[in-house]
Amino acid sequence: MKEIDALGLLCPRPVILAKKLIKEENPKEFAVLVDNEIATENLSKMADQLGYDTEVDKEDKVYKVKFKKNRDKKLEQDYNKEEYIVVFSSDELGIGDEEFSKKLLEGFVYSLSEKDQVPTYVVLYNHGVRLSTINENTVADLKKLESKGTTVLSCGLCLGNYNLKEELKVGQVTNMDKIVDLQIHYRTVKPC
Repeated sequence: MKEIDALGLLCPRPVILAKKLIKEENPKEFAVLVDNEIATENLSKMADQLGYDTEVDKEDKVYKVKFKKNRDKKLEQDYNKEEYIVVFSSDELGIGDEEFSKKLLEGFVYSLSEKDQVPTYVVLYNHGVRLSTINENTVADLKKLESKGTTVLSCGLCLGNYNLKEELKVGQVTNMDKIVDLQIHYRTVKPC
């Protein structure tokens, strides 16, 4: 039985790895190793949606989530395929513990980079410009989005304000007029 080692990975990474395996190989059985109960719950929910039964075995601090196919289902729902942009004004997702909020945002950007339908633009302003400069995790995921056709834009004024102009690692510099134009013309997702 094929196993995915997702030990130490935070959500949504274990779910995305499992989805990727299902999409690429459509296995009848496989297992995912994780080290937290939340991941087992998220994997079980995803499995049910995709036509798999799950069984969880725990040994010490390692959970083994076993998947067994019970019916065929589509991997992705048939969403409206219109173009959209994603706007980040912060390097945190939501309000709460700062480090946790940053990890949540990293998970959001990673999940976004793993989708088949990616945004036409990712727009970064205010503290959001840290995602294209000093946060290595989001820089890597934004580069992946670029490779799929997304244009990444960071506010030049914001980069200057936070002394990050020389730190830009992905995308290009833009201005607030362009940001306003994009938000007027595209369906906008603003997670933070």
